[in-house]
Amino acid sequence: MIGVDTSSIAKASVSMRQSANGVQNSVGRLLSSGNAAESLRGLGDSGGLSMVSRLGAENRSKAKLAKSMQNAVTYIQMQEAGLRKALQIYERMSDLAAKALDPLISDSDRASLSLEFDSMRQASLELNDDTFSGKFLYDDMAATVKKQVTFNEGLKETNPRNSDGLFQAGPKDVLFTSGNIVLNVNSGGAENRYMIKQGDTMIFDTGMWATEGTGYQYDFDQFIVEFSPGQDTTYQFVPTDDAGNEKTNTGAIKSPNNIYDNKNDYLPQLGLNYSDGTETTKWDAGTNYDGYKFTGANGIVRSYKATGESTEITILVEGTSLYQANGYYEFSDPTNYQSIAGSEQSSISLTPVGLGLLQDYSISTATDAAEAVSSLAKEIEGIGVQMATLGSNMSKLEIAEERLNNQVFLSETGISRLTNDVLADESTQLAKQQILLQSSQALMAQAFTLRENILNTLL
Repeated sequence: MIGVDTSSIAKASVSMRQSANGVQNSVGRLLSSGNAAESLRGLGDSGGLSMVSRLGAENRSKAKLAKSMQNAVTYIQMQEAGLRKALQIYERMSDLAAKALDPLISDSDRASLSLEFDSMRQASLELNDDTFSGKFLYDDMAATVKKQVTFNEGLKETNPRNSDGLFQAGPKDVLFTSGNIVLNVNSGGAENRYMIKQGDTMIFDTGMWATEGTGYQYDFDQFIVEFSPGQDTTYQFVPTDDAGNEKTNTGAIKSPNNIYDNKNDYLPQLGLNYSDGTETTKWDAGTNYDGYKFTGANGIVRSYKATGESTEITILVEGTSLYQANGYYEFSDPTNYQSIAGSEQSSISLTPVGLGLLQDYSISTATDAAEAVSSLAKEIEGIGVQMATLGSNMSKLEIAEERLNNQVFLSETGISRLTNDVLADESTQLAKQQILLQSSQALMAQAFTLRENILNTLL
């Protein structure tokens, strides 16, 4: 009997189901062809998938870096706006100072000029407090015009002592909570103690420090004390050869003698090895502390953290013997470097810029006005220097951004090369599976039709 048996129908059904699954899989892979990772996962290409995942992670990181660069551009733009505002203020202050140069103007006119001058000066100081996203726009230590503050007054054994029985220089307002203090001392063998205070906080103490001879003979010892809020105060010791055995308090002119006369004193006082006897060298053989920054306790010397609560510095001397000492405050290097961290090729550090600090500028007298005119001319010139720094920073950003964009483009090109044939291949595969499905469906339809016709004939 002619007919279609059950096994034939089952085979046709299995074939149709397989074709249907093939169509479904092809459609899924076709829909994900725009996603390289999903496409490669569907193809079972583990090596390509690993590469695409890595490149994708790098591109996401670079996208965040690009956003940081845009923030940096805004940061620089705000710095530039502040500098332009400062320039306007300095120019107006310069005009007022020029008018106040006339010694014959009336007291009321000078008072009016001074009132506006002080107002403009205060406005300039407020610019130093401007921030962007919690970051200060300006670094005082990057200011073009800086002034040195000396501490020589009071540091002599013939001067009167303070209420604590100490010789005292200061307090003096150095305007900053960080910086360097250079301290030169000569005690002689009888020893004296030299201390530096920031406000009420002790930040440096030599202990009872001795030198060779008397306080008016042989060499000075130099300490360079560097302090900053919240940081360990450090100091460098600088051996000098600035005199021999001349007694300068009797009028003798000092001159170097090519010997570090204090070597047998300063080495043990710093907690270092005793001298090897060669006084024509600063340090013992095999050691070199030039530029070395001591901190904390070293021998009899101590340094302590600065608090940042005061900008006033005082130098104190304890002792009864002859001594000489002098000191001055100087600026430390800028610290407000804004960094944008990326790969080694795309990391950027923006050079700080600073505005002048004009607290002690005045035009209350013709003499003060003349000094203010001269100082403001330097401040105005300094704005040009700071603008040049901003231009350099912007160039850094532009170069880094272009490099970053090139890296992203190359990464995307690499990903595209891994998957550029997926769309065509999956389209072809989908068409193939659709043809197979349609063929299976047609065979099943014919089988059921033939079976139905045979049944109708027999009945």
